[in-house]
Amino acid sequence: MYGNFAAGKRLSHFADPASVYQILDEIRGRHGKSYQALLNHLVGEISKYHLNLSDGEKKSKHKPKLIIGLSGGIDSTVVTYLAARAVGPENVLPITMPAREDEVESLHNAELVRSNLGIDEQDFPFVIPIGDIIKEQIETINGLGYGDITIETSSLAQSLDDKIRLGNFAARTRIAIMYDLARQLNGRVLGAGNKTEFVQGFAAKYGTPFSCDYNVLHELYKVDVFELANLLNVPKNIIDSTPTTGYYQGQTHEAELRASLEEQDALAFLLFEKQVDAKSIIWKYRVNPDFVELMISRYERSLHKRMLQQDYIKIEY
Repeated sequence: MYGNFAAGKRLSHFADPASVYQILDEIRGRHGKSYQALLNHLVGEISKYHLNLSDGEKKSKHKPKLIIGLSGGIDSTVVTYLAARAVGPENVLPITMPAREDEVESLHNAELVRSNLGIDEQDFPFVIPIGDIIKEQIETINGLGYGDITIETSSLAQSLDDKIRLGNFAARTRIAIMYDLARQLNGRVLGAGNKTEFVQGFAAKYGTPFSCDYNVLHELYKVDVFELANLLNVPKNIIDSTPTTGYYQGQTHEAELRASLEEQDALAFLLFEKQVDAKSIIWKYRVNPDFVELMISRYERSLHKRMLQQDYIKIEY
């Protein structure tokens, strides 16, 4: 077990930790192939996708590019590594778009990824700060003078709703930038949203990481991503870092979703892939009923986001 998927980790919602790891092993083995074979499949599918873009080159002076919003987190890092292996680093544009000045770790990790893959930072402005765009949005909204939609300007005084609202706006801004570049550079946007986040709607509508032309991780759980990261020799500090959207300082996936990554994977797999009914899950696996109800509620409330689903790599099993 690797990274955040470590044995002995404290779990909050499953009474028996062994049952969680048993389910994770079932997830790992569900596709009936090794992770190396899965990696090869993903690389092959990205390569075929890119090859089919070559017709556009006849109308553009640019060779087709695969554009990725590289946050420095494990999901976007794995997609960047896969894309570079599939089409060569010269055909990949992993762009980092920080919204806040304190995103030091994100910037460092993203720079490390580009360096390890031989993507020359001098060739393109891979870091595009969007903080000023966020600031202008706040000023524009507040300038309307309508109290119900104003946004607190001080980050220390902002409510959680303010922070999520601005985080969503930042996620949509990143998509807008990537598609602007895609049009100009004959590119397509690769998505890095995983299955566990998708069923919970853990993403901004029309924003990163699900708005894209081609989603690489759509049928993969977080445990799959960690396994691929190790095969790809992703830097250990990225594998071990705490997953976060970066919406606000201190935000983490586990805190916001109120469950460990392992528990989210396990319950998502039981509910939406194996389609085990909630009562059976609660009884057989001794799961906190509130956790089961919360994930089902998230799934139902986020249906409108999943209706926007784009093309993605299929994993046959």
